[in-house]
Amino acid sequence: MRTDDQTQLWVVVACGATIAYSVVIALVRFFGSEGEPGSLRISVSLVAPFVVAALVALLAHSVGRGRFVMAAGAGIIPAAVISVVALPLWIPAIMLLVAGWRQTTPGSAKEMAASIVVTIGIFSAMIALLVNRDPLEWYDGPVDQYSNNTITASESLLSATILGLVIIIALAAARPQAVDEADADDPDG
Repeated sequence: MRTDDQTQLWVVVACGATIAYSVVIALVRFFGSEGEPGSLRISVSLVAPFVVAALVALLAHSVGRGRFVMAAGAGIIPAAVISVVALPLWIPAIMLLVAGWRQTTPGSAKEMAASIVVTIGIFSAMIALLVNRDPLEWYDGPVDQYSNNTITASESLLSATILGLVIIIALAAARPQAVDEADADDPDG
C-alpha cells in the first residue's frame, strides 16, 4: 500500500471513528438525561465540535491541505478532556495529527494562521458550552430533578457560531492549491 493510500485510509478511519463515537456519546447523553429540558440540544451541542473537526479533516485531506487535518486533530485533543467518556477520541485525533503531518507541505503564513484559528475554534466551541455554571430545576412526575451545570440555549448558539466560523475558514482554505500556484506564476495577476 502506498503512503498516500495509507494516509487517506488513516484520515477516513479517524474521521469515521470520531463521528461514530460522537453519535454514541450524544445518544447516551440524550437517553440518560431523565427528562432534562433541552436534552436533545445539549446532546448535539456537546458532540458538535468533534463532528465538525472530523468534517474539516475530511475536507482538508480531500484537497491536500494536511495542515488543516492536523489542526482538526489538535482541536479534538483538548476538547475531549471534558469527560472520561470522550477521552477515546484521542486515538482518532492522534491518527489525524500523523496523517496531516505526512501530508503537510510548506505553506504560507496565512495558511498557518488559519490552521491555528481552526484548532483554537474547535476547542473554544467546547469551552463556550462549559464555562458558566447554570443551575436548572425540572419536574419529572412526582420527582424534582436538579442539575448544577446545564448548557443553555445561548451557550449552544455561541458554540455553533464558533463552529460555523471554523467551517467557513476551512472552506476558504480548501481552495485547490493549483489555483493558488497559477495565480503566483501569473505576473499580470
